[in-house]
Amino acid sequence: MTDDGGTIEVESLVPSRLGTQAYWDDNYGRELSNFCEAGDEGEVWFGEASSDEILDWIARYLPSPMTPTKLSFSTGTDEDGQLPGPLGNGRTDSQILDVGCGNGQLLFLLAQGGYSVDCLTGVDYSASSIELTSQIARAKGIQGLRLEVRDVLRDTIEPPHRTRISGSKGWDLITDKGTFDAICLSEETIDGKKLEAIYPEKIYDLLVKPGGIFLITSCNWTEEELIKKFVSPNIGFKFHSKIPRACFSFGGSKGSTITTIAFQTCS
Repeated sequence: MTDDGGTIEVESLVPSRLGTQAYWDDNYGRELSNFCEAGDEGEVWFGEASSDEILDWIARYLPSPMTPTKLSFSTGTDEDGQLPGPLGNGRTDSQILDVGCGNGQLLFLLAQGGYSVDCLTGVDYSASSIELTSQIARAKGIQGLRLEVRDVLRDTIEPPHRTRISGSKGWDLITDKGTFDAICLSEETIDGKKLEAIYPEKIYDLLVKPGGIFLITSCNWTEEELIKKFVSPNIGFKFHSKIPRACFSFGGSKGSTITTIAFQTCS
């Protein structure tokens, strides 16, 4: 990134074991054992405060039946610092997909916040992750969550219903909390193309329709870098809004330890 207003050059991350499926299979295998033995639900990625802010954002733009109608939301500004209005005219049957759902923490927050389990789907390429999420859901008494072992880069993942904001197939909201970060640490390629380059295209293809939202949280990329990766002539995303966070300055650049941005499919 330049500090003089020039073009932002987005470099790749150095590959590590965190970018391999073997790492996550081992990680969630341990968390599954810990849950079975001691009831430990595992790590909350990026912390509980970050999860609460994400839930507030979703409640504003895709409200659940339990969302208070006069809440004053403090999260989610567009590029002009304004708060866009709710999507879908306040409908409450929006289909939400959590990619790389891990231990299901965000899905549980949504279910407990009034979102119907019929509208919630979690996928992860680690079978241990899905088994852990299933067991935690059972312990919490949350029944009916759609949980599947799927690879978002290789599989077609469709919502269980056809009623959407636009009246067509596709997801209304896709959430990513650290999944893209892990993908960017992979050395793997598909047809000679790096996974991090394929991911934005795949997410866009899953959303399918105008108005769909992709909400991504990252600890490896800044706001400017994420925009560079997801907004391009080849991908039909535009910036929708962001969750403001405390910033710090270093080496002439500004950033935060966690970045959450929403991208919307163009009309």
